[in-house]
Amino acid sequence: MRVTHNAFRDIVGEIASITARREQLTVSAMDALEYRYPVLARALLDHVGCRRRAAHWLCAPQRACGGRSPCELLGESDEEQVWDLLDPTGMAELSEVSRIRSAMTC
Repeated sequence: MRVTHNAFRDIVGEIASITARREQLTVSAMDALEYRYPVLARALLDHVGCRRRAAHWLCAPQRACGGRSPCELLGESDEEQVWDLLDPTGMAELSEVSRIRSAMTC
């Protein structure tokens, strides 16, 4: 009986492992956001609707930021640009995000 090595099975296994690690990292990014920027984290959760989607948004490249993710922006201490991403229309003064941001600066 001849045993053949299936490269595709190995590739699928590696992809599954990488996908699981990526999920762990996005959860870690959301944990860090909630710890370091709790008001921003709450606004993001309110805007996106659930923690998993918020974590993925946090780690996803954004065209408006030249392909950088909100996580990268926070790594560069650019919290203001992340707030701007939550309100791309510039109408924050009419939104809940504006109320939260105002409370944060008072």
